[in-house]
Amino acid sequence: MLATGGLGFIGSHTVAKIIKNKHEVINADNLINSKIEVKDKLHKITGIKPIFYQINVTDEENLEEIFVNHKIDGVIHFTDFKSGGESVAKPSEYYSNNLVSRMVLSKMCVNYGVGKFVFSSSATVYGDQQSPLKEDIELKKTTNPYRETKTMSERILTVQLFQMMVFQ
Repeated sequence: MLATGGLGFIGSHTVAKIIKNKHEVINADNLINSKIEVKDKLHKITGIKPIFYQINVTDEENLEEIFVNHKIDGVIHFTDFKSGGESVAKPSEYYSNNLVSRMVLSKMCVNYGVGKFVFSSSATVYGDQQSPLKEDIELKKTTNPYRETKTMSERILTVQLFQMMVFQ
């Protein structure tokens, strides 16, 4: 399992749970919103030192090295920037980080036959709909760059999933 952003708050808790369930984790994080010390804390909590790569997952060449060197059977992706307000002030950063990372990761999944991809999406893409939310609900109009990146990410992954089913 590849965990991107696996040293962040949610990512590290997820990685710890995956390790405790006896799965191997490859951790990739650029440390923009996390700290390297979390790596040692994960080791202390789980007794396992996950393999760690300090990379930005928008860097296709370095990301591909992980897929070449390890048998990745799934991806859990936690590296998105996540503030609607901040995205209005820094739209280029949000588009670049959130969309490029999704495109590069989904391309790697297609190229290496990885059919499991989980990312922290946002219920905001579905608007004010009644729960439970289902993935076939129509995506709603975007109101800020953050929400737009989440909506586009849903579309990117839908296309990539279709590509994997048809061409593999």
